[in-house]
Amino acid sequence: MRQSQHNKRCEQAIRPECVCSTCGGSNHGWSGHLDRARRGPEGVRELRELAEQEWWEQRRRFQENRRTAPTRYLRQAGGGVVVAALVAWLADNGTTVDRVEVLGRALNRDVFGDRLGEFAREQAGEDPGFSDYGRALAGHFWCDLLAEFSNALDRGADLMGRLPDGVREALLDHQDAAEWGTVRVKLAVAALGFLWKSFQLLLGTDLRSAILQLRVLTVLVCPDPGGHPRVARCCLRPLATETLREHFQTGLDPEWLWGDRR
Repeated sequence: MRQSQHNKRCEQAIRPECVCSTCGGSNHGWSGHLDRARRGPEGVRELRELAEQEWWEQRRRFQENRRTAPTRYLRQAGGGVVVAALVAWLADNGTTVDRVEVLGRALNRDVFGDRLGEFAREQAGEDPGFSDYGRALAGHFWCDLLAEFSNALDRGADLMGRLPDGVREALLDHQDAAEWGTVRVKLAVAALGFLWKSFQLLLGTDLRSAILQLRVLTVLVCPDPGGHPRVARCCLRPLATETLREHFQTGLDPEWLWGDRR
């Protein structure tokens, strides 16, 4: 099983191209964004300026081409604006920063590094595809799982009982799962159980705060929250419409950018 040194650029990544097999995406982005929030205005400004430049460029192209429905590029740019607003909000909410960091550490260390690593080593004896399990997870694996957790909680699932089963059904019934392959599906089922065991005590008993913390981590760990439909609809849009309204410096319509499929 590989034990490569993690590339720190993955932790600071803000572009959708990042796919890191060393951490399997479990350490992508979120620690860098929490760092920016802790640095206050300076950290927020460096992220916001790039996000707004990209938004206005994509908005200009969108209008010049006389489009009516939002393009993937416009959604991606809008996602960057929301992430910048989220970091600005976190800069004023240190308790949430600390709570999200605890969840992120559990995701990366306890779930990916320990429990899922042990599961993959056991499976690798029968299927060599598990020997580099980080490569099988790279991309949108963790944000898919976390988005479904937050979605299930938002629908009032039983915290101590039915939630893992409901999340598994929603996750594997989704059209994205059809392209995963056997290794990724088995890792997903195992990871759901490990995630819930690690998160149960960390999330506490306040349901609304638990949903908020999961949504924040989901958006920050996702390589492309504006272009990832599940994350955009389950996490990015509700954050933009409910929590971040006063932190936008650029006008965008979350319902239009990330509306439900008809």
